[in-house]
Amino acid sequence: MLNLRTAAVAMALLPLLSLAPSARAQGDSGKPKYYFKITNIHAEDKSIIPLASELLLAEVSSRPEFTMDIGTAESEDAQIAEIRRQGMQGYQVSMRIENFKKEIKPPAPGKRDQQMAISVKLTVFGHTIPGQKLLFTGDGDASLVGEFSERLKDKEEERFSRTALSSAIKQAVSTAVAKLTNATLADGPPKGKKGKKKR
Repeated sequence: MLNLRTAAVAMALLPLLSLAPSARAQGDSGKPKYYFKITNIHAEDKSIIPLASELLLAEVSSRPEFTMDIGTAESEDAQIAEIRRQGMQGYQVSMRIENFKKEIKPPAPGKRDQQMAISVKLTVFGHTIPGQKLLFTGDGDASLVGEFSERLKDKEEERFSRTALSSAIKQAVSTAVAKLTNATLADGPPKGKKGKKKR
């Protein structure tokens, strides 16, 4: 079994970042508060777009505050009406992969197998439905280095790419969710100031 070593994945604080926003976004009812649909994935390397789209969809879908389910509404107007009827906010979620680099390195000292290094940098965007107003963004980056066997190069390249992309996407979505929740709370009615008691 190959020894996979990740380096500088930058994920340590993400659970703490996303926990509180998720709880607040769901509210007491436990129902999703946000409807989303994945729109555009931009990348210079077009071959990674299907995998990136799959991972972005899986990450956003895993969060209980988000849903893609708005019944049988098909037209845009019907979807908007259903989103409002359910008391949700709608967002188009897109992603730009700014850097995706793969590199083959020589074996580590004392090792026989070569190493594969993958680095990813990306940004997730959220535009309102309706209105197309940019409401939130989230950045993510990850780096991974691991040994691989030459005869399994293609399979390991797919696995390494999936791991690095997944880590970067999780980071970006967590940041975006925190911004979205803070923006939602900021849009709420201001708290009234307590007047001074008259003597």
